[in-house]
Amino acid sequence: MSKSRRIIDVSDPLSPVRISPVRVNGDFVSQKGIEIMNDDGIYECLNIHSSSYNLIPNTLAKEVTDEILDASEMDWRRVKDIWTGRYWGRLYKSDASVEIPTVGDTVSLGLRVQNSYDGSCQFSLVLMAFVLSCENGLVVPRHFSSYKMRHTANNVFNIPEAVNAIMEGMNELEGLVPKIETLHYRPLTVELLSQVARETNLPKREWGFITESLGNATSAWDLMQNITHRLSHHSNGKSGLLYQETIGNYFLDTLVKQSIA
Repeated sequence: MSKSRRIIDVSDPLSPVRISPVRVNGDFVSQKGIEIMNDDGIYECLNIHSSSYNLIPNTLAKEVTDEILDASEMDWRRVKDIWTGRYWGRLYKSDASVEIPTVGDTVSLGLRVQNSYDGSCQFSLVLMAFVLSCENGLVVPRHFSSYKMRHTANNVFNIPEAVNAIMEGMNELEGLVPKIETLHYRPLTVELLSQVARETNLPKREWGFITESLGNATSAWDLMQNITHRLSHHSNGKSGLLYQETIGNYFLDTLVKQSIA
């Protein structure tokens, strides 16, 4: 087996996975191979890990997530799946929300459940927000908690602890309100647009679409809405999530601090 990163055709993130032995020059070694069933029903190797690697199948991650969401005091709707063949993220939006009269909108608590077979992340819950008027996702790691699912060697998870982490997200959601209001009162100028383009790492190709959609935008909040709309609805893969995190942190942290300094 090799560590090749070739693409494997697996359209279903819940496709069966298994641990397989690894041989080097005909001899078994301590490393673990991770194999997934491709769309033709054949197992192929995804990655090779150390002997301490603990495989969490996406099917198990889904089962545990369903149990956590059922145990919470909220109703949840699945919004989107992101599946690269090695990384899986599923986004949910809850019915728990906070009104922001200043901007005439509502934000609701969201959640990204993620898992990977390449070691890029652990099975974890990442809290976020959704702007209801346009279904924009606000991913703000600096202002929301993330929770790595703790488990035993037998993959027994602490469901109550995870539910408590989600419930704390409502306090974090309310903490966004004054930050959003601060962005609302910061005028959108050519200088601000240039600053955001310069200080974030969005691909240059995206700025044409963003500026064309600004329309009657008058504030930093309007600009953030246009950017997050573009990223929420037109970006793909894990890189799209990373761009959303960059924008969320930049506007609700860096720009807010500049505005109130």
